[in-house]
Amino acid sequence: MNTNNYNFPRTATLLVLGFLCSQALWAHFGSRGPFGGSVSVAISNDSTVYLGTFNGGVYESTNSRLVAWRAIPVGLRSGKITALTHNGTNLFAGTADGGVYIFNGLVGTDRHWNQINNGLANLKVKSLLALDANTLLLGTEGGGLYKTTDKGANWTLVNNAGLSNQTVTALLKVGTKVVAATLDAGLFVSSDNGSTWTAFNDANTLNVAGTIALAYNATSDELAVINAKGLLVLGSASTVATPAFALVAGVPANTTLRSVSTSGSNWYLATDQGAYVLAANTWTKAGTGLSTNDVTVVLPFRTSLLAGTRKEGIFTAPASALNWTVRNTNFNNLETYAIEASGVTVVVTATERGVFVSRDLAASYVRANKGLTDSLNVTYLRFLGSKLYASTKNGGVFVSADTGKTWITLNIGLTNLNIKKLYASSKDIFLIDAGNGLYQYQSNTWVAIQNGLPANAVPTSLAFYGDKILLGTLGQGVFSKTETGTSWTAANNGLSNLNVTSVATQGSKLFVGTDGSGVFVADLDAATWTQAAPVSISHTVLMGRDGSKIQDLGVYYGYVFASYQGGLLATSDYGKTWIAGGNQFNLPSYTNVHKVSFVTTRVFVSTEFNCPYSNALSELPAVATGVNDLNEALNASIRIFPNPSKGQFAVELQGFKAKIEGLRIYDQQGKLLQDITKVNEFQNINTAGNLPAGVYFVHVRTNEGLGVKKLIIQ
Repeated sequence: MNTNNYNFPRTATLLVLGFLCSQALWAHFGSRGPFGGSVSVAISNDSTVYLGTFNGGVYESTNSRLVAWRAIPVGLRSGKITALTHNGTNLFAGTADGGVYIFNGLVGTDRHWNQINNGLANLKVKSLLALDANTLLLGTEGGGLYKTTDKGANWTLVNNAGLSNQTVTALLKVGTKVVAATLDAGLFVSSDNGSTWTAFNDANTLNVAGTIALAYNATSDELAVINAKGLLVLGSASTVATPAFALVAGVPANTTLRSVSTSGSNWYLATDQGAYVLAANTWTKAGTGLSTNDVTVVLPFRTSLLAGTRKEGIFTAPASALNWTVRNTNFNNLETYAIEASGVTVVVTATERGVFVSRDLAASYVRANKGLTDSLNVTYLRFLGSKLYASTKNGGVFVSADTGKTWITLNIGLTNLNIKKLYASSKDIFLIDAGNGLYQYQSNTWVAIQNGLPANAVPTSLAFYGDKILLGTLGQGVFSKTETGTSWTAANNGLSNLNVTSVATQGSKLFVGTDGSGVFVADLDAATWTQAAPVSISHTVLMGRDGSKIQDLGVYYGYVFASYQGGLLATSDYGKTWIAGGNQFNLPSYTNVHKVSFVTTRVFVSTEFNCPYSNALSELPAVATGVNDLNEALNASIRIFPNPSKGQFAVELQGFKAKIEGLRIYDQQGKLLQDITKVNEFQNINTAGNLPAGVYFVHVRTNEGLGVKKLIIQ
């Protein structure tokens, strides 16, 4: 196992996520990019490299060239990884706020983390070290040092010699000894596997602040330390009784040192000004090809080096050449703010690096920020017809008529440019701003539509049915009005929890998601709400997630979906029963799922720190008779003409022998608008007056399967 400790303090903006496993993608939720993110800690064990992230959990690569990664987030209650260690059999992870975990859980063939905090009075882990198969040491933030002799089943404080209440930033084997670094009190050494400790300092380390990292070169028997004075090295580290640390000269000036490592031949530094290597007693910039100087860790691995960065992800280079190559495949650790999927293949994602658009079902992405001046702070995305809208924290609302290629502002009438959410009816766009203002875009201006709401109302969500709007609020329940109406009316009869997080409508029913009471259902008149069956599945119960805290509702293909932290449920019988909205393994257990969105064949969910995850809708029973029977040859033969049209068109098959049995027209949110079953109507379909201008999808059912075509009404 690699003996370097690469953990360092969390002093900058924390970043993000995940994994696309092609073999498991169709059976489980899988990450759909875009890839990139930030690395907080890195270790290797035998042929595997493990990475921790600031918010997005743990990744591994078993490929010797480290060209692709796999996320292992299931079971973690926190994705804030501060330390990793391996005992030769099991991987352990320390977190900033959730204690320590062991990766030994198993459900069928799916593996997951188990929390092992018994005896820990402080769950802010800063460092971990496996001494043997059963013995581990754990350093905390302000709580000193703990030891276990049973692989974490029980932890015991081992504070003496001034270790009490210290922040233990690094733990390292040095020969037969163990060295512990503390943030402000210097170093300590133990000769009995961490049961007792003595100070291990000289004037360069005793009570010197900022001691954050250690590394040991077994070949030269040297111990390297980073503290506020810089980089220090101790010779004869495994045997010396009275240490004398020497300050290493030539360390690049005006840099923040983050971690130190060694290959046995060279020392490496990770800094905010790039990666450096010590060769011939001179520090030099470690190669070319890094797209950022913001380097967090450098890990020697076999004949290569790995560099972890902030936001730009992972790079590798041959140790002999140091020409860096980006290695972000399946490293989906970008902080993600919004997602919107549409039609058959379009997926739009807003991240800490801006907005990305995919037109091939999230197989690849392109940046889409031209004119989007606040692109790093997008809060919500929404399609209305062929137009894509984006809300931001600082720039208000933007609109794109070409799916993100170019953007223009849409702020006339707004007094607050910090926008939280966007919603769309069949004809208008609506927003909720950071001051809890509610607006509708009419006649080229934003118009406030607060009338009738309590002064302290906190709007959270909107849903549309017929000519009416349902509004959810946090603490005041739900309200309704017609889309052209002038005042809201409360509709809370039977709604025992007024903390409404999301609302939706399907068929003849309305749905409300709450923070703590699950889902409620009512008829379209919203006269009385009835609590639906509990929202939970065995997987998320096992992971300790609470299905009563609903974060978003989505409607598609006869199902209502309900998301909560680490999970997604679906109901096709108006909340009487719930099933898993696809196999939940791979979906991070610590992530909030703030948005549920759909393309024709897949459900997408947003995760805060691990980018979008997706699963095939064909896993849901009722969908298997439709989407799963998509016939590509049939699909290619379908002709809709004229298209675009004013609402009157015909459908025919060209060169394909099949019988059309029915047509269904859906909007971009998957809502069924029209079901046509009479054969004589297929050649003369008239939606004029029923469907406003926009983009729709026609599902053509035949005796040979299903086809789906885009329909544009002008």
